[in-house]
Amino acid sequence: MTGELGKHLSEEALDDVLIGLGTAESEAHLAGCAACRAKAEAFAGDVRLFNAASAAWSEARGMRPVVVAAEAPVRRMPFALVGSAAAAVLAIAVGVSVGHHRHGTMRGDGGPGAVEDSQTQIAQDNELLQAVSVAISPQEVSPVDEYGLTARHKKHRKAHPK
Repeated sequence: MTGELGKHLSEEALDDVLIGLGTAESEAHLAGCAACRAKAEAFAGDVRLFNAASAAWSEARGMRPVVVAAEAPVRRMPFALVGSAAAAVLAIAVGVSVGHHRHGTMRGDGGPGAVEDSQTQIAQDNELLQAVSVAISPQEVSPVDEYGLTARHKKHRKAHPK
């Protein structure tokens, strides 16, 4: 609570008194010590001067009218225009999808040779995958052999036009 040589309030204790958080002991010291009371009164005087200067400055400025900024017009896109654009995008997407579906199976000349080539390629890929499966886990029974998938695959093969 005391500063130099224990005679006066510390800066912190004086600050507490000035903001109204002083202890009873600090208040008693302030009542009995002219030097600490002079510091507190000087600060209170400075606050009064600041308040007076602030009020004078505010009055000197005068009242200015409040200018309300005009609101920018809200531009809304008409619902019909948005709906038309969405319908156009949907129509194009459906058209592209149908076009890819119809013409997606035709590779090269689109003849039966292309289908046979792809069936041959599928068979080669299946053999490769079976070889990899056997190499990875030789002690396990292959699901292809276990369920007889190669025999069933030949029975259920779709007929392709030639």
